[in-house]
Amino acid sequence: MTVLVIIAVIAFLIAVNGLYVAAEFSAVSARRPRLAQMADDGDNLAQVMLNIVEDPRRLDAYVAACQLGITVSSLVLGFYGQSRIMALLQPWLETMGPSVQTLFQAFGATAILLFLTVIQVVLGELVPKNIGVQYPEKLSTLTARPMLWSMRVYRPLIWIFNGSGQILLRLMGAQAVAEHAHVHSPEEILMLVEESGAGGILDTEERRLLVNTLQLRDLNARKVMIPRNRMLVGSVNGTCGALLRRLANSPYSRMPIYDGNIDNIIGVVHLKDLMRVYYQRHGEAALPTDDPIPDDGWSVRTIMHPVAHVPESVEVGEVLTQMQRAHYNLVIVVDEYGGTAGMVTIEDLVEEIIGEFEDEFDAENPPLAVGEDGRIYVRGDVLVEDINDALEIALPVDDVDTIGGLMLSKAGKIPAVGDSVLVGAIEFRIEKVVRN
Repeated sequence: MTVLVIIAVIAFLIAVNGLYVAAEFSAVSARRPRLAQMADDGDNLAQVMLNIVEDPRRLDAYVAACQLGITVSSLVLGFYGQSRIMALLQPWLETMGPSVQTLFQAFGATAILLFLTVIQVVLGELVPKNIGVQYPEKLSTLTARPMLWSMRVYRPLIWIFNGSGQILLRLMGAQAVAEHAHVHSPEEILMLVEESGAGGILDTEERRLLVNTLQLRDLNARKVMIPRNRMLVGSVNGTCGALLRRLANSPYSRMPIYDGNIDNIIGVVHLKDLMRVYYQRHGEAALPTDDPIPDDGWSVRTIMHPVAHVPESVEVGEVLTQMQRAHYNLVIVVDEYGGTAGMVTIEDLVEEIIGEFEDEFDAENPPLAVGEDGRIYVRGDVLVEDINDALEIALPVDDVDTIGGLMLSKAGKIPAVGDSVLVGAIEFRIEKVVRN
């Protein structure tokens, strides 16, 4: 009977220790949106835990109560278990020889304490910790009542220990952190997204959108811009009819305007503004023809909108912020010499998140396509990194951004149609050169 009592008390103390461990890890791992959802569904304990995790001071006291409970239960377990097991083994020791008694007295207490520690770590620490991390919201509500009682019992000790800790931190020049919520770096969030996708929590499309959004921070204006050789631009000296014809025959609704040459972009004109001015001056029956149409001194400056210029190296997030603040739909990207390198539109930024999409006005070849002959066709302005991700290959990206730049680097010249360029074990063939 005595043995059963000792085992029962030890099991109880380990269970108490496990309760505090599970309460601590579930509280700091619980997701606030999930607790809020449970509270909205009528779970009163979820509302209690939500109030705690949203208040840094209460959460700090909650965790302190858990740690005090773990400490007290561990001390009681060690003291009780060691003394009771030693007393239980004493009759057996009296039947042994003096040498055995001496040896046990020297190492027996340590062996018993080590045995109890192993049991406590496995059953009272590791198991409840893993359960608390795996089911944080559910377990935090189950342990809420005993923990609230513990907070009342340990309140004086919590006040003393927390106060002492804050004083020591101030003396050391450090600052106490009351917030126990997990803070993740973008890299850690990417890992969480990948794990959630692998675990079936996120579907393929949700995972792709989240990954693309997080990876925007790794992109700069140069990597997402439309290069200058693909830009549709117009001269500030152009007539309304000429500019209207040029823009109306393109898939775009806006066109940058330059003064002198393309390296001096001074504004942007919208298709609807050109149409309004043209029909005001020439009548609705008139249509732009291929012949120059005199405008009697009219200048596109009168309807031109301002345009922002950003360097190639600026992060995409900063580009988007500038466009939102100034209500711009496109910005001009300039190189290190001040010349025009390309332009970035809202559509380009959106496509970095949701992927390439085409409307009825898009006449360009897709960035990546597989021909009937099994060959892969890639546009020259596509990023090497995107091709590596799509095809799961490892093209070099050290000194170049786009496939066109890679071809130029490896060929050592401007490739012509029909030229072949070998990059590792992959052979590229130049099928078409546009606006070189």
